[in-house]
Amino acid sequence: MSRPVVTAIMLEDLRREGKEIRLTEGALVTPAARDWLKEHSLPVTWEKAPTSGGKLAVVMDPSLAELRFMRTMLDRGGCLAEVIEPVGGRSGIVAATRRLCGTIARREVEKGVVFAADGPVPVCVANKHNGVRAALGVNIPMVEEACRSLGINVLVLEYTTLTPYQMKQMIDRLLAGPTSPPPETLAGIKAIEQGGGCADR
Repeated sequence: MSRPVVTAIMLEDLRREGKEIRLTEGALVTPAARDWLKEHSLPVTWEKAPTSGGKLAVVMDPSLAELRFMRTMLDRGGCLAEVIEPVGGRSGIVAATRRLCGTIARREVEKGVVFAADGPVPVCVANKHNGVRAALGVNIPMVEEACRSLGINVLVLEYTTLTPYQMKQMIDRLLAGPTSPPPETLAGIKAIEQGGGCADR
């Protein structure tokens, strides 16, 4: 798994937005970022990087050639705990996504990835589950931002529009990202969940 890179620009963006600076232990900190940290003397929360050894469950159809290759890469990385196969078209991806979210809610795995032909459906289904924060992986910077600002634990990838390299890079970012959102975001999410999923109650 690749190590996350911390840049001075990223740190300055967090400071300007008033966000807590949360970095992964073992991250590659650029020289400019080291100088920035010394100059600003702001509190930094260092989080443990996820360890390999079965911390990821995936929803995928391993009979598809493009997904067999992804499964092989994940197996070699040592992070794959479970493969959930969708059965029966769109309703199958919904049921498999629900099962994935259950494994996360029960803390059997830390994070999950859904490989889907149509990404918005599993994103919507996953975000209906308490304790699950899902995002659609469109590109690597968007996944990095979703990890940093939401602490996503489910990543949905439209495998028909992405290369294996892009998908692997996004999964690496998900695995290296924090396991919970910043405190202010978490408080808002908990309020919505306690209101039955409605933000206006």
